Amino acid sequence: MPLWSMDDWQYMEREVVTDPKGRQWTVALMDVLGQQGDAEMPNKLLEFQYSSGRYFTLIYSASGSVQRERGYASLEEAENAHRELMVSVIDGSLDPAQPVFREDLED
Repeated sequence: MPLWSMDDWQYMEREVVTDPKGRQWTVALMDVLGQQGDAEMPNKLLEFQYSSGRYFTLIYSASGSVQRERGYASLEEAENAHRELMVSVIDGSLDPAQPVFREDLED
């Protein structure tokens, strides 16, 4: 049975970029509501649940390890962040090897 992969998600945009040290990272933008939904969870409930962070930018390694994620309420804000992340990884001003995770999660 094949293992689950980060590449199995549906992304709005996804690019593999190389940092100055030669490491490859996937920088992606996803719409959480654009995923194959759970039939048991109505769309209105999903919309409410993700209203403050429907769009996510992600950086993950070839092994699928998520190094950075952040949610955005608007698509425009998420698209701008996605472009900035790609440039920052390529020019070395952001090192994805130092993971940053969401801090707004409840225990």
